Amino acid sequence: MQNTHVDEDSDAPTLERHRFKKEKKKKKWPYVLAVIVVAAVVVIALLVNNGTINLPKKETTSASTKSYTTDVVNPFKDTITIKGTYIFYEGTELDDIGSLEREIKYQDADKTFNVQDEHADSNFLNKEVLPLLTKYKMKYNVTHIQSSGLISKYEATTQPVSDTAPSSDAQVSDAQPPQQ
Repeated sequence: MQNTHVDEDSDAPTLERHRFKKEKKKKKWPYVLAVIVVAAVVVIALLVNNGTINLPKKETTSASTKSYTTDVVNPFKDTITIKGTYIFYEGTELDDIGSLEREIKYQDADKTFNVQDEHADSNFLNKEVLPLLTKYKMKYNVTHIQSSGLISKYEATTQPVSDTAPSSDAQVSDAQPPQQ
């Protein structure tokens, strides 16, 4: 074993040192690591898209300091409208004078109502509605108006025009005799 030269025919081990470069093995761990990272990214992307994982969302716009709200405003608040013999209390039609009494009975004393006279029956207004307000110590201001826009459920708004009736404006032509 201490021979430094070896015969080519001999199979005995020697201490001869070779100065050849070693072949380096290709390392597989970078490929394995890349596959694991790609698989992890795919799994996380699927979980986020399905909603399983909720990410905190960044606010891209600043919150508005102004708030816009609309309040329901009743244009007929504290208003009694008398249209003919129909009674409207705060824009709602009432059936009779007893319904008006039930509406105003528990109101505060000295409350002021605006009573709108829209072509009201004067006997009905002066002998039933206004004395009722006085009975419950309500103040009132009577205003005469042309139209409040309120329509009773008993009023007919328009009358249908029949197609079969001849119009009074129709002209008869002299060229053709009337057909029989």
